Amino acid sequence: MAGYIIYSLDWDKFRAMVERPTPGQLAILVQGVAEERDALDGEFDEGDPISGWPADAEELGPVVAERLARADWYGDLSEAGRQLWETAFYVTCMRAEDLGIGFRVDSAGVYWDVINLIVERLGDRPETPGKSAMSRFGTVPFRYHPPARRRSSDWTPMHSMHPPDEVRRMLTELRSVAPAVVAVPDEDVREQFNEELLPAVERVAADGRVLFIQVDT
Repeated sequence: MAGYIIYSLDWDKFRAMVERPTPGQLAILVQGVAEERDALDGEFDEGDPISGWPADAEELGPVVAERLARADWYGDLSEAGRQLWETAFYVTCMRAEDLGIGFRVDSAGVYWDVINLIVERLGDRPETPGKSAMSRFGTVPFRYHPPARRRSSDWTPMHSMHPPDEVRRMLTELRSVAPAVVAVPDEDVREQFNEELLPAVERVAADGRVLFIQVDT
């Protein structure tokens, strides 16, 4: 199913990992970065900071720790560099139980057209970060600051992460458009909204967790 798979993370544990990673957590993240870099070898633009990162995975620890501490993880990287950091970070968060950040599956997923309909009802362009919190669903990774005006050639992330305050905004927006979504003739859209999307966001909001969306193509 092409669309968005819905996960969540423990906010306090996730924030602690980002702000004060333990040596074990840092080692796991470094391994993920090293593996992804090997897969993208030769893809980095001249001058991309990643092209100057140590070749030895053991020497990557301070580099990864320094980037974790930044308010912007992506702004100085090329598209290939952004892809590396994004993929290494979110895949590690999904697969490494030893990170201890409370990874949880909240929904098998919702279709593209469900989210596109909601975003349009909220006055934003589908798949483009705008004024609404839901426009950031599947489009804005943690500590990524999208350009004010998105062009078709801009980098397209494959996941997003949303702290509890943003999740609560999303829930308010979903409830505001619920009557319009329930009125659409497409039964699949109505079921996806009522049985997958809304309950998942309600649960994540109630638990004060990080909403973690994987873009499924």
